[in-house]
Amino acid sequence: MSRKIYAAILGAGTVGTGVYKLCQSMKDDVISKTGAELVVKKVLVRNLDKDRDPIDRELLTDNWKDIIEDKDIEIVIELMGGTTPAKQYILEALEAGKQVVTANKDLLAEYGEEVMGMADKMHADLSLRRLLREQFQ
Repeated sequence: MSRKIYAAILGAGTVGTGVYKLCQSMKDDVISKTGAELVVKKVLVRNLDKDRDPIDRELLTDNWKDIIEDKDIEIVIELMGGTTPAKQYILEALEAGKQVVTANKDLLAEYGEEVMGMADKMHADLSLRRLLREQFQ
């Protein structure tokens, strides 16, 4: 059995749901390439009553603490968009020692220096960090 890496997805809109589907459909590829299984453990949503097919209902939470306080979750994938509360969640995730993946260009454009500084301080990975570093120095 391969090692399991637990992740949380923030947001279950079109992009969040698409990333969830990719995580499910590419499980075997990820295992063969990395030797580890990526398991989505939680998905943060605003409305628990909304249908999020194909995401299992038991994965859904509307409470950020369910993710940030879960020691098993190593990776936070931010797909909410906008800067609020995405910035707060990313900073808190980095402070908690979690790795962060984001495609949030608005947030990186406005708060990139602060967010990348926190990633450096915590020795955590933040996607796009290396590519954008020169622009913020």
